[in-house]
Amino acid sequence: MKTLIYTTSVNTDGRAIKDTNLCDVTRKSWEHYCKRYGIDFYVIDEAQHPDTSPHWFRYWIFQLKPDYDRYLYIDTDIMVKWDAPNIFEQFPKGKMRAIRDNSGLSWIWEGINGYQSMFEGVELPWDEYFNSGVLLFDKEHKHIIETFKDFYIDNQTVIKQYRETYRKGFDQTVFNYFIKYMGENVELISERWNLFHMIRREILYNGYFLNMGYFWHFNGLDRNTQVESVQQIWQQIEKNYDN
Repeated sequence: MKTLIYTTSVNTDGRAIKDTNLCDVTRKSWEHYCKRYGIDFYVIDEAQHPDTSPHWFRYWIFQLKPDYDRYLYIDTDIMVKWDAPNIFEQFPKGKMRAIRDNSGLSWIWEGINGYQSMFEGVELPWDEYFNSGVLLFDKEHKHIIETFKDFYIDNQTVIKQYRETYRKGFDQTVFNYFIKYMGENVELISERWNLFHMIRREILYNGYFLNMGYFWHFNGLDRNTQVESVQQIWQQIEKNYDN
């Protein structure tokens, strides 16, 4: 069975701290993980559509790498623990899987209500809202991913207007709604597989996250602090990845 883990790292104009500054560090952990389990690793490093945030390029994966049985998308600001188990072995094929996002409920609630008019008649319960930074899916989900990509292209102007009005992320809330619209069921799995907003949860600088999760998501930090923190943490733990 062919498996792929992929991320995006596309530098955008006007950003002093480039995506590659972060990806150059985090990818070391993923290359170790993939080599350990015989998984392919891929970085989307070129823009796939004009005037588009790199957050959306993950949905181009079936155009770029169509020949895999299973896929795992991870945000570029995620690092994997040196002894994390093989996620493809932990969860069998057949379901799309993600991690429930419960770190900022006011942000989630405002986003759900803000984007509701884009998906009239579609209900998105706040306690079923997932973080799109880790998505586990199979080749059988190609139709969902490709249809969502086309939905974005067809509605790019409207989506951009919503984004500028509500300032609630990029693809995440739209994808949550689209999944409900399509009638797809997403299985919510343990936060060990996407331990996000660690600074808000007070587990980052005390190092608690090291033993609490498998995938460490360094979101919720400004880009300068984010890159510096990831670099410092890597210097402290990189010896664990030597073998």
